Amino acid sequence: MARKKEPRKLEAIAEAAITCFSDLGVRRTQMTDVAKAAGVSAGALYLYVSSKEALFHLAILKLRARPLDTLALPLADPGMAETVAVFAARAAEIRHWPSLDAALKPRAKVDRKVLLAIGRELYDMLHESRRAIWLVDRCAMEIPEFGQLHARELRGQHRDALAGIAMKVMDRKEAPPPAVKLAARLAIEAVAWGAMHRMRESAANRIPGLDEENARETAAAAFAATLTGAAV
Repeated sequence: MARKKEPRKLEAIAEAAITCFSDLGVRRTQMTDVAKAAGVSAGALYLYVSSKEALFHLAILKLRARPLDTLALPLADPGMAETVAVFAARAAEIRHWPSLDAALKPRAKVDRKVLLAIGRELYDMLHESRRAIWLVDRCAMEIPEFGQLHARELRGQHRDALAGIAMKVMDRKEAPPPAVKLAARLAIEAVAWGAMHRMRESAANRIPGLDEENARETAAAAFAATLTGAAV
């Protein structure tokens, strides 16, 4: 008699896969690691996914908030191109922020208030998408297609757009020089630490009493100061 597949177990497997791939990467993650984290046997895991590649695709579907209850099980590996395409669709959705798009318009004026608004939007985007970014950060070096997407969609475009904003602050119209692009990268990292990375720190390194609103405002202020400092 075939064992019954349970939707709750599929959700637990997807969550366990996200955690394991984010912590260990694709090469080091074993099916047994995910089975243990999900609270199922290794044999039961194969009722839901056909391979580690299919398991990785399941993790990406979960991060994209795709419905899992309509999947044909065991989930087959659709190929890395399809997995990357699913994630790239999410990257396209978060590529534009209202304040940044407005500031990039030719006649737009950029001051500290505008920079703070952009920093807050960046914070919110990174905070909401942090689990997906952690997974891609960890797997980018192992999966060339994700590495290219990571560099192009998740960092490169935003870095260059913010470098353009810094040039506006300086009232300069030429292409941003390398130092300004570096300042833009540092500005992103200031927000990324506040929005994402501090949540993975050990208890000994956490900042007591820091609530989410304080973190958001402090990160936005550091972001604005870094971009303004590029003009000095």
